[in-house]
Amino acid sequence: MSGPAGTPGSSRMPHPAAVSGRRARSKVRLPDFPWDLLAQYKEKASQHPYGLVDLSVGTPVDPVPAVVQQALAAAANSPGYPLTWGTPGLRDAAAGWLARRLGVLVDPSAVLPVIGTKELVAQLPGQLGLGPGDRVWVPTPAYPTYEVGALLARCEPVYGPADGVALVWLNSPSNPTGRCLGIDEMRAVVAWARERGAIVASDECYIELGWESRAVSVLHPDVCGGSHEGLLAVHSLSKRSNLAGYRAGFVTGDPVLVRELLELRKHAGLMLPDPVQAAMTAALADDMHVADQRARYVNRRTVLGAALAVAGFTIEHSEAGLYLWATRGEDAWATVDALASVGVLVAPGTFYGEAGRRHVRVALTAPDAQVATVPERMAMLPPPRPSGPPTGGLRTGPPTGGLRTGGYAYPSAGHAPQAGQQQPGQARPVPGYGQGAPAPGPARPGYGQPGQQPGYGQQPGPVQPGPGAMPTMPGYTQRGHSDLGHSDLGRPDTGHSAAGQRADGRQAGNRQGPPVFDNIAGLADTYGNPPAPDPAWPAEPPDIR
Repeated sequence: MSGPAGTPGSSRMPHPAAVSGRRARSKVRLPDFPWDLLAQYKEKASQHPYGLVDLSVGTPVDPVPAVVQQALAAAANSPGYPLTWGTPGLRDAAAGWLARRLGVLVDPSAVLPVIGTKELVAQLPGQLGLGPGDRVWVPTPAYPTYEVGALLARCEPVYGPADGVALVWLNSPSNPTGRCLGIDEMRAVVAWARERGAIVASDECYIELGWESRAVSVLHPDVCGGSHEGLLAVHSLSKRSNLAGYRAGFVTGDPVLVRELLELRKHAGLMLPDPVQAAMTAALADDMHVADQRARYVNRRTVLGAALAVAGFTIEHSEAGLYLWATRGEDAWATVDALASVGVLVAPGTFYGEAGRRHVRVALTAPDAQVATVPERMAMLPPPRPSGPPTGGLRTGPPTGGLRTGGYAYPSAGHAPQAGQQQPGQARPVPGYGQGAPAPGPARPGYGQPGQQPGYGQQPGPVQPGPGAMPTMPGYTQRGHSDLGHSDLGRPDTGHSAAGQRADGRQAGNRQGPPVFDNIAGLADTYGNPPAPDPAWPAEPPDIR
């Protein structure tokens, strides 16, 4: 007969901590994995007579480009260990793509492949040597893994400029909103971080998916002043090349930071298989397949945007990226439930922070045949429920334990939004829905060169700009610019290491002295803390203007 663990007759071994007398180390408190919370809604949507249209996750559904498949097959006989640093061919291809497509010049030695960029995002604070006492500035609403990475390293996530920030995350185009940060905004963040010895990491995985606006890299000289010190840019091939299943990405920027990441990753065995490296090399050298994929996304975006508009949704931002950021003025989970009733699955905006509590994220990643059924489904959509959560026993939202429920700061008193910045409760119209998305204006050299390849700055077929198209600065976006001042972006007055230690011995984030620019509240409102929605909004049924 079995007794308690560790006693005679017990069939279970005691916990090692109980034997040694040491207390087991407490686990990091993490949120529920967001997409697990959609299971019941997916089941409901799957019961629709037309079947399920899954627009909840930005996972590619289109074929892997033939040129990539051929490169993968050719490198299949790779029995040895791969290089953590990556093959010279891969690093050359990445440097060439950065120069050709983004106007960014890096030495190939400053390119480091990663096993999908989510792995890097989740581990970057720890790999940079950050830990308890350090803060990580996370945008909001945002991809939840920025916050998770801070928690894994036992750092404190913050949602705007604050003392003790050692790492700042940028994401442009944004997931989930599709907003592109303007050059002035990015320069201000870089200057603020450099003044304090903090590192800036920019997640640029959607940078080639600009529709009405074109994003700029943090490594572009117009942003960084020609120096990559203290800066990292993270790039993924998942969306542009349909390589989510290959786990293909890379990080580049400050050579000192890249070298320190390389040394750590060599010890940890974080290496990308040689066949995947060969596939990445082929993908980065070929622009035509990206143009083809952009054309697919444009067509889906037009169909879905028009269907949402007819159903009474307002689409905000969404000028770039893989998603439509939509609202009809009710609780996000109520919208998820309503769309599930017509067989359409989307992600609630609350997955990305409290700022998304009235929004849903609609991905452009369902097959064309399924997307074509969405307009008819929308005609059967139940009306919004502004004052109540979903009914019928379905969960109305994720549990709050361990999830970010705050971090959404309202604009400071007396702070007026800057010209071009969205007002509280004001929906940003998306021009041209139902008539096709407008093509972006002419680009500066290195910004995609519209017209150079089909689908880069030209929409396919008869798509024409719709009414109300907003002018853009050539190559950039003028949306959401603030009037923040900034200093000349020379090299910072002190260095730093990947561990966040400044050359003068002080920890990053502890620098004393005046800020680089005066309007620090403006920086929070235009980047970290977007204006709060008006609780009474919308007074009228939302629409697309």
